[in-house]
Amino acid sequence: MDLVLLRLSALGDILRVMPAWANLREAFPDARFRAVVEDRHAFLLEPLPWLEPVIVRRRRLSNPLSALPELKRVAGLIRDAEASLDFHGILKAALIPKLAAIPERWGDGVTKEFAGSLQTRPLPFRHQTRYGQALGLSRAFGLDRGVPGLGRFRPVLKDVALPDPGDLWQKGAKPRAVLVPGASRRGAIKRWPLRHWIALAAMLKDRWDLRWSLGPEEEDLRDWLPETTGVAALPRLGFWQLAAALRQADRVVAPDTGLLHLAVVLGVPALGLYGSSDPVVAGLPEGAGVVLRTGIGCSPCRERACQRRQCLEELAPDQVRAALTGY
Repeated sequence: MDLVLLRLSALGDILRVMPAWANLREAFPDARFRAVVEDRHAFLLEPLPWLEPVIVRRRRLSNPLSALPELKRVAGLIRDAEASLDFHGILKAALIPKLAAIPERWGDGVTKEFAGSLQTRPLPFRHQTRYGQALGLSRAFGLDRGVPGLGRFRPVLKDVALPDPGDLWQKGAKPRAVLVPGASRRGAIKRWPLRHWIALAAMLKDRWDLRWSLGPEEEDLRDWLPETTGVAALPRLGFWQLAAALRQADRVVAPDTGLLHLAVVLGVPALGLYGSSDPVVAGLPEGAGVVLRTGIGCSPCRERACQRRQCLEELAPDQVRAALTGY
């Protein structure tokens, strides 16, 4: 069997489909699996060596003059596949197996830009988490082949080999927690207020061994946040070293961003601080973590330029502390 799995981007979304991909691999160990992803996220496939990356060049895909030739180029690389499973549901992703003339083109039920019209086996839409959406597609494909049970969630990166991040934690019996105050520039609206993070660190640091996780977008915080709070920051680490550091923690506290979902697939209990994010679609698998939110009337929403950010401003540090210690 020769299967093509499509999820072009983004970081958190690719992490969320990994449990479904791993279930397919377990069910069909002799199959060939190719994963179509953008070049900027191809590194995410490294811990899963059974996945053959098929790289889409994002710069060419983003240019109207070169997008179609790029899609045709990628289609030519997968033309011999038996079936494709589209975990993205946008036109660009759906066009690739269509141009490749793959006979079975499955879709997970969430489609935009009429992508579903290019699929031969689209699933019906369901309002569910992106984890459940992906697992539903693997389950349906498995049942079609007479293999049940492919809809279960499991933390697929819990036991994979990862590079050693070094000695990062204190020796002792305190539980360990990583605090993630940042988000991508595009997802800046998801950030919990920094003053709340500082207050939370003050509440927790006597009972917890805490570490800040600061990415490139929070580089300026390295100059003062650890000194101000008395909580050390994790050093600058490569992505998979950072994953290994998270895997050593007992909890990860983060907004709805890539590191939250990295914690989920690593098997680290996660506490998600949600404001505008949909707690269903952007939610977590049962047993993998807890979503904490105010649930005010205007959330969830898709407004990226909100000036009030009341949904996060009113999520108080003592609520987060109580949720973390009671989890």
